[in-house]
Amino acid sequence: MLPSDTRLISVDDHVIEHGRVWLDRLPQRYHDRCPRIIELDNGREVWKYEDEIVPNSVGVVRTLPEVDRDALPDGMARYDEMRPGCYDPVARLQDMDIDGVWATLCFPNFTRFSGHRFLFGKDRELGLLCTQAYNDFITEEWCATDPSRMIPMAILPLWDVDLAVAEMHRLAPKGIKAVAFSENPAVLGLPSVHTDHWDPLWAAVQEQDLPVCMHIGSSSQLMTSSKEAPPSITVALFGTNSMVAFADWIFSGIFERFPRLRAVLSEGGAGWIPYMLERAEKSWIIHGPGRDKSGCTPHPREIYKQHLFACMVTDAFAVESLDFIGVDNLMWESDFPHNDGMFPDSRKVLEKTLADVPDADAVKIGRDNAARVFKIDVPR
Repeated sequence: MLPSDTRLISVDDHVIEHGRVWLDRLPQRYHDRCPRIIELDNGREVWKYEDEIVPNSVGVVRTLPEVDRDALPDGMARYDEMRPGCYDPVARLQDMDIDGVWATLCFPNFTRFSGHRFLFGKDRELGLLCTQAYNDFITEEWCATDPSRMIPMAILPLWDVDLAVAEMHRLAPKGIKAVAFSENPAVLGLPSVHTDHWDPLWAAVQEQDLPVCMHIGSSSQLMTSSKEAPPSITVALFGTNSMVAFADWIFSGIFERFPRLRAVLSEGGAGWIPYMLERAEKSWIIHGPGRDKSGCTPHPREIYKQHLFACMVTDAFAVESLDFIGVDNLMWESDFPHNDGMFPDSRKVLEKTLADVPDADAVKIGRDNAARVFKIDVPR
């Protein structure tokens, strides 16, 4: 079971960027095109970036207790209808205390999970400035509120690998602990991980000893069956995005070229890992070295054990399959303030999930694996 004094580390939460993140950091001449909050005729607040309108959906925020989220027009939330912990770092720390979470790593929201909203902007110069402004916000404002409990992760200008490397090096002195990347860049119109296009980035990430974090949906495409399928189908299939990334990275050859690189698969769960390891092993035997080009030389299980990490919010089957998944390869996430999370009962739910797990293993899942992967000093 999870000891009561374990300081939990969530490796996948989200920051709802406040309305002045870019206005406070970009020159005045960009203020009519950079991301900013505007009010629609119906009183709803939305983001506007260049000509694009982006709402803050009720599905990605926690509303105040007195707000009926189901009654909000068009499913859009105003900032004064959200819990301040969505967008204010001091209030976030208070919500973490309520939820029993000690430290948090946050993916962006408006920028999309790998920062790839700026990939599709009309003005690439503006896109780079917006990327840098977000990273400065995370390192100098959000995480600076409590550097011991808030884990900074960078987004990168994915349209130019040299710019991505430069941005990572710019941020390294600011103490970033991870970089976000797309689970499938090919869907974004970028080179796949099966090319050497990204090698300069992997070399730089390895040099800085940072993990690469890939959140489901960071390719802007979540799995579904048809255009008529309800949203429940997409939610049920969340894990398939991580399964694709898992197979891609296992057979990409990246870990052979960069043997100290680590990759984290966020919000895809982990109960599917035993099946995917079995399928990867069969594929490797059929197409492996000496037969056909499998994409990797080491056994898939060896690659997985050394380089890949999965995360769970609630995943009872993953816990039942720890002998196959490996307790050293599993981390925990609260997903605040998204709907998939368990706020304000995240700790209680995790304690129940890990009730039959040996204490040392429960602590690895809830704290120690994250502390090791992200190099976090946790007071004991």
